[in-house]
Amino acid sequence: MQSLRRRARLAAAAAGAVIIGASGFLFASQAQAQADIVHIGAVQGSIEDGDTDFSSPLAGQTVYVQGIVTQETLDPSGNKGFFLQERADATDGDANSSDGIFVFNNQYSTLRTLAGSPAREELGANWTVNVGDEIVLRGVVGSYFGNIQFSGGSAYVYDVVETGLDPLAEVESVEVDPPDDAKASLEYMRRHLGMQMTVPADSVVTAGRDVFSSGGEVWAMRGDSEAAQQDGYAARAYRDAHPLDTVEGNFDDGNGYLFVIGDLGIRATAGTTESIIAPAKTYDVITEAATGGIYLSFAKYAVEVAEDLVLEGGLEPAENEPVEAAGKHEASVASYNIENLYDTRDNPNSGCDFTGNAGCTDPEDPEGNVSPPFDYVPSTYEEYEAQLQRQAAQIVEDLKSPAILMTQEGEAQDVCSVNPEWTKDSDLGEDRLVCDLVNTGDANTGGDGAPDSIQELALVIAEYGGPTYTAVGDLDAADTRGIMTGFLYQPKLAGLSNVKSWDPVFGDSPEIDYPTEADAINADVQNPKALNASLPQDVIDQCKSSGVFACNGFDVFSRAAQAAKFYFKDKHGRNIGEIYLINNHFSSSPNTRVLHRTEQANYVAAISAAILDHQRRAKVLAGGDFNVFPRPDDPFAEGQVIAGDWTGPSDQLAGMYEDSGLCSLYDVQVEDHPAAAYSYTYVGQTQTLDQMFASPALLREVEWTGSAHINADYPADAWDFGEEPAYGRYGVSDHDPSVVVFDIK
Repeated sequence: MQSLRRRARLAAAAAGAVIIGASGFLFASQAQAQADIVHIGAVQGSIEDGDTDFSSPLAGQTVYVQGIVTQETLDPSGNKGFFLQERADATDGDANSSDGIFVFNNQYSTLRTLAGSPAREELGANWTVNVGDEIVLRGVVGSYFGNIQFSGGSAYVYDVVETGLDPLAEVESVEVDPPDDAKASLEYMRRHLGMQMTVPADSVVTAGRDVFSSGGEVWAMRGDSEAAQQDGYAARAYRDAHPLDTVEGNFDDGNGYLFVIGDLGIRATAGTTESIIAPAKTYDVITEAATGGIYLSFAKYAVEVAEDLVLEGGLEPAENEPVEAAGKHEASVASYNIENLYDTRDNPNSGCDFTGNAGCTDPEDPEGNVSPPFDYVPSTYEEYEAQLQRQAAQIVEDLKSPAILMTQEGEAQDVCSVNPEWTKDSDLGEDRLVCDLVNTGDANTGGDGAPDSIQELALVIAEYGGPTYTAVGDLDAADTRGIMTGFLYQPKLAGLSNVKSWDPVFGDSPEIDYPTEADAINADVQNPKALNASLPQDVIDQCKSSGVFACNGFDVFSRAAQAAKFYFKDKHGRNIGEIYLINNHFSSSPNTRVLHRTEQANYVAAISAAILDHQRRAKVLAGGDFNVFPRPDDPFAEGQVIAGDWTGPSDQLAGMYEDSGLCSLYDVQVEDHPAAAYSYTYVGQTQTLDQMFASPALLREVEWTGSAHINADYPADAWDFGEEPAYGRYGVSDHDPSVVVFDIK
């Protein structure tokens, strides 16, 4: 229903008191004519096919725009905003320009009125933000990380034209339907920036909810998309190199048909910063349409829906090619990124655990220095223990209690030992371990040679009802901030082999063929053993702080590769064969740190080659988080410019494929069960970061290999929002563990 004020203005216009502004808008008074209103589309700019510059043509200018407040937003920090969109019959008519825009309003629920304006005369100094108000706003055209917007600090309400409108009845709201091609999809979303868009019913979730400081997000695709029509577990988005990708002939097209759904609108509707988007998992179906404004943040265009998603459970990701338990005369080895398994004890040997710590420095490798603030440690011991319990349940129930487990991202701390009073039934909680949290270095009395966080994980596994595990690891494998690789093994099934000073890897003079000087730690005679070396000078000369030439310090590894030599036992405890494990956690971000990660692959290949040169039929398994994709996948297409005359593919794991003497088990997985051949999800699609490479002697014995899909497809924890895990033990890490089962007879 039109307000009296609106009707009065229309009446005045009908009586002939009409003035036409410079942009063609009709005004009912001379006062209004002072506002030279421009179309929101002119602010957003018209995006032609192939455009790459999405900046506003009016950036930095003060303009007047007119539109209806379609939706309010609220982020977890309490910042507010709203979307403003022109009436469907009052736009610029350009399909390539957006008719909506975002107004950031900081912590305020009001916006100032402009001195001398009709709004100031009628409302006083402030206008209260109301969905359904049609306003004339004067503001400076700004941009926040690419999102074209106005800010309440420089925006004023000039006039309130009408109130009480139903926005979705007045503005254009279209169903989200981006094209397959990523570039075309980007242009499509940019042409709708700030506008209301609707996620249609029957849309399918392609990646479980993720949680950030800015809130939560869910990736999805339309139910009528080609990918959604694939059978069973194949009904999802894969990277282009994957055989189940639906867009043929492209490389890394980004699967443009995907879209992300955010919760800035949900939080505003609920009126509380504690709200977060529903805990969706991959394959869930959105059963009711949801509408919201398009907002750009962290290079993602999100539909910030006003109402929470209504979901119907789809296929269970954990049942997609589940792990096979080792049978008689078989053993299994798993690799598991346990995602920042820090305890809540302030490590006296570390300066970068807790708020208030000074930071961590390495005088010999300053590029790896770590400065505050730190956010690794759980907020409470209960939260940390819940993480332990969920991971313990996964190891027992889903990984089938492997004989040996390679871990990544455990805390590099050894200031504790097992409480003598602990038993699996003692219920000691935080007192499972007794610790020296005061003394540092050699003066510390608490250490026992086992990294504390995975040692405690071993105890919780036993408390859960699982087998007894022993934790081992060389703290020299840690990076400066304090995470490391480690090992858990069942003493009933396996043991650490004795090593000699002449051993080609574990001895005092490793025969690792790499062109630079080895670190001092390489001379340690021990098992397990961290191994590292300085980067080649030509790489160091190219190192920068970011991009493809970024380096995490001047050593090959910021987190040293860690080798271990185990033997398997028969039922009588006798040695029935050895296996060499090389546990890895490469530098992150596949499309950055390219030179550095390439050298990491070369060094691991050299470790493996040293073993196989000494023992041609050795069973070697290199695994872990390689943080880049297996062949033929790559962050860079063939011929794509990486830098200068350096073109793709980057082939960062070439050393593993060509010089290690090992074979990629991903190739086995993608042939045996392609719909399950992945270990991670990112921007709505699968990718493989966690990998295993096996020597020929081991490959011949492989019975099964794959990933346990128990994390990447499930919603991430939302402890900051006071929410319990939505799917029990699932979703406790961001990586899916890798497992291999092989004969040991």
